[in-house]
Amino acid sequence: MAKRTNDLSELSRLLSGDEEQHIRRDVAASSGEEDNTGGSEGDRAAALCKLHVQLEKKGRRGKGVTVVKGFFHTKEDLQTFARELKTRCGSGGTAKSDSIEIQGDHRATVADYFRSKGFRVTGV
Repeated sequence: MAKRTNDLSELSRLLSGDEEQHIRRDVAASSGEEDNTGGSEGDRAAALCKLHVQLEKKGRRGKGVTVVKGFFHTKEDLQTFARELKTRCGSGGTAKSDSIEIQGDHRATVADYFRSKGFRVTGV
């Protein structure tokens, strides 16, 4: 079974050099930024993704859970973000395949954390 590609740095191995340059130019033009090939992969992933923060109660016996969706990062990055958020919020949580769940209603804290990291955040 093929490994799922979640990181933009892994995407480059699937494309040839010419296609990669066209995609970088198109992404930079659509976001209004200059072509910044010298930046790290994490910065590019943060600039490309738009996170959605919401409170979910369905299927959790009435207990609220703050859910963050919309990542284009590796599982290790998600686990790091989740660990820092759990410490900052003082509650439990987990990093799932493409989202982070923090126990309780911590939407404002989570949104401020990701905005300080350079992400675009919606749903707060």
